[in-house]
Amino acid sequence: MSTLHTLRLHALACAVVSCLCAPAALAQDTAAAPATPPATDSAAVNLDSVFVTGTSTATTKLKSSVSVSTVGAEAIEQSAPRSTAEIFRNIPGIRSESSGGEGNANIAVRGLPVASGGAKFLQLQEDGLPVMEFGDIAFGNADIFLRSDFTMDRIEAIRGGSASTFTSNAPGGIINFISKTGDTEGGSVGVSRGLDYDNTRIDFNYGAPFAEHWQFNIGGFFRQGDGVRDAGYTTDKGGQLKANLTRLFE
Repeated sequence: MSTLHTLRLHALACAVVSCLCAPAALAQDTAAAPATPPATDSAAVNLDSVFVTGTSTATTKLKSSVSVSTVGAEAIEQSAPRSTAEIFRNIPGIRSESSGGEGNANIAVRGLPVASGGAKFLQLQEDGLPVMEFGDIAFGNADIFLRSDFTMDRIEAIRGGSASTFTSNAPGGIINFISKTGDTEGGSVGVSRGLDYDNTRIDFNYGAPFAEHWQFNIGGFFRQGDGVRDAGYTTDKGGQLKANLTRLFE
């Protein structure tokens, strides 16, 4: 009995010592862990960026009284969209269904139904101008006439709010494709090959200021490939060329 009692005392002593040492070890590990680096400005949401869609005057996101979103060209490039409809999935509150291919997508805004298809309650714009003024038509939706390339600077979107006031047939919102204007000199070239249905695509863009108070930007893309289905003819062959000229007034 004496031996058994001694063993129990030793076991109890070991348990007490273990409990006392555990917090010290935990504190030591916590102190040794590297401190979390402070958040950088690039990681923060830029609420001071100027927003020009669905408003009579340019304003900032912080001062805007409606739900607005901005998607930059870098974020779009990282998502690797295969169509314009897939770009819209980067916008909060927008549901885009692209079973119809590269165009003719079903786009819905939160709180509103898809209706019979297309984008009945949403207007697509390019540099502030409507792609289709009167909404969409059967198998001729606005996204069919939009193609994203290196000339795009960002996408601005507004959901509800003033959308029904500044646009026609768009109580749900506005999605505005804004192009680069060449405010800084520079350009880029991109080539993709064989990543999707034996598709080859070349994108380019260049812009720069010239003279005094003038700037320009030019770019576009050309592609050729087999496409998703064999239609009996070359369906994915062609491209677009876009250019703009800007005059700055004091």
